Amino acid sequence: MIGLVLALIPGVTTPPPAIFTPSPAPISERVVLETGLGDALARAKALGGTLGVTIIDVTTGASVTSNGDQNLPMAGVQHLPIALLVYRAIEAGHLSMTHDMHGLLSRMLDNDDSEAANLLLDQLGGSEAANAQLRALGYPAIFLVPNDAGYASPNALAQLLSDLAQNKLLGAKATAELLRTFAGVGTSSNRLHAGLGARVTFAHVPGTISGGDDRNIATNDAGIASLNGRTVVVVTMLEGAHGPDAKRDALFASVGALAATATSANP
Repeated sequence: MIGLVLALIPGVTTPPPAIFTPSPAPISERVVLETGLGDALARAKALGGTLGVTIIDVTTGASVTSNGDQNLPMAGVQHLPIALLVYRAIEAGHLSMTHDMHGLLSRMLDNDDSEAANLLLDQLGGSEAANAQLRALGYPAIFLVPNDAGYASPNALAQLLSDLAQNKLLGAKATAELLRTFAGVGTSSNRLHAGLGARVTFAHVPGTISGGDDRNIATNDAGIASLNGRTVVVVTMLEGAHGPDAKRDALFASVGALAATATSANP
C-alpha cells in the first residue's frame, strides 16, 4: 500500500503552471477535458445545482476549471485542510501523534465525524488560528468553520492538493503518510472513484450536507489520483442539486471518468 501511495508523488522538481494560465499540455488532453466538463455542467444544471470543478494534471500542467473561484460549502471536505494542518503541527513539533490524536484523525476522515474535526480544530488553536495558517500558506479562499460549515473555492482546494502532491506542504515521509490515510477513506466510493476506476489509487476526502427532501446543500469529493502514470488532482463540488443521490453520484462519476479518459488520450 505504501508503494501505491508513494506512486502518487512523482519527482516533480518545478511547480506546475498556475491553474489560470494557458497549459502547455497536448491539445487533445485539453479538448477532452473542456468538452467533457461542458457535459457535466449541463447535467448539474438539469439537477438544479451549481457545479464547481477543477482538474489539474500535475504531471503535464493541463488544467480545466468551471466555477473554480466560486465559494462553495465544503461539508466534510474541510477535513482535508484540517488534517493537513494537524500533520504540519506534528512535523513542526507543536503536536504529537498520540493514540488519542490518531483516533481523532481516524474518526474525522473514516467516519466523517464533525465532532472529531471540531476537537482537532481546537488542537490547532481554533478556527481563526487555523484560517490564519491557511492564509499564510497562500490559501485565503479556504475558510474553516466548526461543525463542517466551512467553504472554499474548487481552485483553492485543487491548488492545495497539487502542492501537497509535490511535497511543498510537508516532508516526503509525512506527505506519504497523509496520502495513505486519504487513500484509505472508503466512504463515497461511488462518486469520483467510480469513474476513475476501482484499480486507481485515489487519495480523497468527500463531504455531504443533506438539505432534506430530495435536495442536498452540498455534495463534494476532492482528491489526488494516480492515472496512467500521472498525478491528477480532481475537485468536484455540487451545491443545491435536487433528485436522488444516485443521480448526483453518477454526475461525480462522470467527472472522474473524464479525468481518466483525458489522461489516457496522451500517454
